[in-house]
Amino acid sequence: MSKEPEEMPEMVGKTEKEVEKENKEDVKEPEVVEQKAAEAEKGEEPRYFKTKVIRFGPIDYRIVTQNLNGPCPLIAIINTLVLKGKVTIPAVYVVTSTELLNLLSNVILSAEPSNQKTKEIYEANLRDVMNLMPTLVNGLDVNVKFSAVNQFEFTPALSLFDLVHINLYHVWLPDPQFPVIFDLIKSLNYNELVEKICAESDTTEREMYKSWYEDTQSQITFIGVQSLFTEMKDAELAVLFQNNHFSTILRRRDEIFKLVSDEGIADETSIVWETFNSVDGDSIFVNCDFGNFKPRPLPTSTSSGTTVTHSSIEHQIDEIEEGIEMIERPASAPIEAPPTSPAQTTPSFGASGASGGAQTARGASSGIAQRTNAGTPTRRTQKDEGKGCQLM
Repeated sequence: MSKEPEEMPEMVGKTEKEVEKENKEDVKEPEVVEQKAAEAEKGEEPRYFKTKVIRFGPIDYRIVTQNLNGPCPLIAIINTLVLKGKVTIPAVYVVTSTELLNLLSNVILSAEPSNQKTKEIYEANLRDVMNLMPTLVNGLDVNVKFSAVNQFEFTPALSLFDLVHINLYHVWLPDPQFPVIFDLIKSLNYNELVEKICAESDTTEREMYKSWYEDTQSQITFIGVQSLFTEMKDAELAVLFQNNHFSTILRRRDEIFKLVSDEGIADETSIVWETFNSVDGDSIFVNCDFGNFKPRPLPTSTSSGTTVTHSSIEHQIDEIEEGIEMIERPASAPIEAPPTSPAQTTPSFGASGASGGAQTARGASSGIAQRTNAGTPTRRTQKDEGKGCQLM
């Protein structure tokens, strides 16, 4: 006598339609997320981004560089995943934002957990992020909380960072050494601070809110940088939101570095990172070994046939300045010889590999690399004008 087959546990108490509906919901086709990525490009001009090969540790990686209107959060996330070994950029000179979104989609879909409880959270976050995909190429809105460097208002944007296992930080904190303003600011987020400033009543507190906001418009404070260093683990790769811009950052021993992803210096392979330890925005370019960047000599011929060697970046800047000067100078005025460059100094390297004796440029107002000596160009970080890289 044959034994009747037992009913499967998951079928008990459920109709066929309910089971069929659950099975459909469990299916996650990569094409769905890729379709969302394609929707992001629909109706817009194609966006292309130059790539750059850098060395990180013993391995060469291809990263994505950002132009003026590039989607800085997407690029920062992709570059962080690249250096973590989770994503590989194709060996091409340029990539499109659609390709980057597809790479990101694959990482998200491959991160599905096996634990049932965690899986439910993952699926809820996945739905939010899929809806976010079409807008990701235009930027990402975040709402900073002033209580800690890893605190933001929870939004679908935060779900994205959770799904790809990347920490998002900021450095915009009030200083407890000033207890009055500290107590006013610490419990607020950015949107709440703006509401306080825009209040019609002209009170002392409103003026204090406004004063603190104006004094920290670059979204960085000394206590914020200190807290970031304390919060990050050694060798951690993360994304930093500061000055309305998203950047890939790395803590290496006793220092924090930002990945240099400017398209304008994509061909300068010796510039890989820049230091991030100054509230004033001064920074020093370093190479893949975290030693001070030294421009490559670039031989050029003069009208007399002699050869002069310039530093590559300095040579380009000097040529532009001399060209403008010659255009503005009257024809009868004699042309003065350019001043002789000061002697180069040999940087001394500390335990982390970065120069301990490098000078920095303070008070610079342009985004071009500044020069304190021929061996150590520096720059002052300016507000990023990329699309959508903004607070809510």
